[in-house]
Amino acid sequence: MALKIIEAHVSEEVAEEAQEMLTELGDRAWIEEGGRFGKVVRAVLGAERSGSALDALHERLADRGRLMVLVQPLDAVLPRPLAAKSPNREERLRTADAVSREEVYASIADNAKLHRHYLSLVVLAAIVAGIGLSNDNTAAVIGAMVVAPLLGPNMAIALGIVLGDSTLVRRALVTVGAGFALTLVFSILLGLVLGVDPATPELAARSRVGVWDLVLALAAGCAGALAFTSGAPTYLTGVMVAVALLPPTVASGMLVSAGEWRGAASALLLAGSNVTAVTLAAMLTFAARGMRPRNWWLEERARSSARVGIAVFVALLCLLGGLVFVAGQR
Repeated sequence: MALKIIEAHVSEEVAEEAQEMLTELGDRAWIEEGGRFGKVVRAVLGAERSGSALDALHERLADRGRLMVLVQPLDAVLPRPLAAKSPNREERLRTADAVSREEVYASIADNAKLHRHYLSLVVLAAIVAGIGLSNDNTAAVIGAMVVAPLLGPNMAIALGIVLGDSTLVRRALVTVGAGFALTLVFSILLGLVLGVDPATPELAARSRVGVWDLVLALAAGCAGALAFTSGAPTYLTGVMVAVALLPPTVASGMLVSAGEWRGAASALLLAGSNVTAVTLAAMLTFAARGMRPRNWWLEERARSSARVGIAVFVALLCLLGGLVFVAGQR
């Protein structure tokens, strides 16, 4: 069981109440002098209860005085804490019960930033994937998907829409757009340098589109969102998302360099459809996991944003899915 330590800085008047709330969620909580507001209440909890702990502290104490809560991972503790009871149905509906929304948001927002490290990994992934596709080297293609940093920005678009956070959506869109543009450019250049045989099995496979590719992308989007909201490692789901997004984009650029416009268009259609499917699945998963703004006055905006966003992506996926089906029949 993964552990976390919750550190609540509160005033003296509410310290005992905070201790009681945290004790209900775990098996130990204690009060110390000091902190930012006079008292510090610390508790060791299973990682699956951190979201419930932050919800309880905010809902019962935020409007009664000063409150600051820190959440930190904890490698080990002796004696081992008792297993906490599973979250009830009401808690599961109110919040993503494995990790708090603040932890999810911070993790995804950090991965959605456009910076040199992200661009460098995109270029390296495109080069490795291009070499693998042109030489029919499956191991190289898999290696490129391990390197590709595509999970975070796509999850950020979905989370931003669900929370009604237009700033996060815009930032993630810029990052995704820059990543895909860079992938296409380097794939075209690499194709010109290496020379491209469109009949190469690894390359030809990415120019044939089918409905099952969309099923794969939907599964990848669900897996990515579940990984962030459950506290599971994201590197494996990052590979899963890259499976749907990176190879068809690289294949499209390389086929352009060979003058295979029809195959390039099919690969690009597959990449666009997969991005749509990944994002839609992630939005639905975040919504089902109870991701919502902490402040009540932002909830209506978030609900409206989620409804509109899901409707738009469903319509877009239906359109692209129809095109994929038609292309697959040819």
